[in-house]
Amino acid sequence: MNNTRGLLASERLLDQLYFAPYEASGWHGFLKEMVRQSGSRSARLLVMNQQADQVYSGVQVNTDDKAHKAFVDHFVNLCPWRPGLAHLPPGKFYSSYLDGICDQKTFYRSEFFNDWAKELDIHHGASGTVWQFEGQTIQMFFQRTGGQGHFRRYETDAFNALAPHIRRALRLEAIIHQQKQKQGYLEHTGRFSAFILLDANQRAVHVSEAAWRHIQDNPHALRLGKRVLLQNGEAQQRLDFLLKASFAGGTAGAPVTGGVIALPRPERSPLLLQVVPLHPDADRPLMPVPAHAALYLVDGDAEPEFDTKKLANLLGLTQAEAEIAALVAGGQTAAKIASFRRVSLHTVRSQIKSIYFKTDVSSQAQLTRLVKALPATRDRQGRSRTPFLS
Repeated sequence: MNNTRGLLASERLLDQLYFAPYEASGWHGFLKEMVRQSGSRSARLLVMNQQADQVYSGVQVNTDDKAHKAFVDHFVNLCPWRPGLAHLPPGKFYSSYLDGICDQKTFYRSEFFNDWAKELDIHHGASGTVWQFEGQTIQMFFQRTGGQGHFRRYETDAFNALAPHIRRALRLEAIIHQQKQKQGYLEHTGRFSAFILLDANQRAVHVSEAAWRHIQDNPHALRLGKRVLLQNGEAQQRLDFLLKASFAGGTAGAPVTGGVIALPRPERSPLLLQVVPLHPDADRPLMPVPAHAALYLVDGDAEPEFDTKKLANLLGLTQAEAEIAALVAGGQTAAKIASFRRVSLHTVRSQIKSIYFKTDVSSQAQLTRLVKALPATRDRQGRSRTPFLS
């Protein structure tokens, strides 16, 4: 006998739900606890576009990765429960058996059941569009085997008592995501001066001078019209997907993490293009223009130049120590540093020892990793102006 009647009374379940927005495994833990308490066979949460016909991301419990991938890639739009669900008011859970979503005979004749669900012994479901927010649809599904039977009315009532809490947790995740976007923008802009800002129509509205140089120096990798166009077909498809996920319906605060695209270049290492979704309202005071995404360009062949004033401030070093730390991170030996700075080798070694002590590292490799991880790099050609596109 399952414990669905007591779902709302479960402190453990509510704790797991409100923990979910803070950890990568949080929603998996919540679904797992829901499956346990409701006597379900499996569960999944899908982050989808506004029309709910394309899956951006998802979390699942008790379905192997191969079956889940097949569901997301193909069977999600063949599921006979979903058309019925689309015509029911959002914000609630419905029993596939009791609420007229799809009768069992039709379900058993469907391609979805015979080619996917039957092997997994999935016969019944409770599902709902739990949240719709600025072009994004989030649906949640719970499934049962034939032997477990369908979800009864008191069980869907218990699910619906939880629905407002689920929406609050999702809203909290959106807020947290916006703050992470803001922090990510600050960190990236502090480290990389080559960036392009895109508006909600995917048009470039701001291009830094360093980004213009990359575009001019790499005509075989990318070009810029009203939109950013990549010469490599696979790279363009990847960019289109990431931007579609970021901009669907003017998405703001959607849990889309962006990604990195490698742009092939003849006889050179790839030019890296990092897509970072932004929340324009949260970031407006920080950005030169309101934008929905930032594209950062990173040249793997270029050696970074370190802002030694920033290094000194971030690491608590003197200006001389920060300059030496930058040289060490650039691969210079103590002897070469002494020669370059026209001081004795003993002086340089003493300064390096002081740097190690202040930064709590014990080797050149550790210091190099630390310095390169800090937002204290700049383009070797200096700070760029930031022209606007009309």
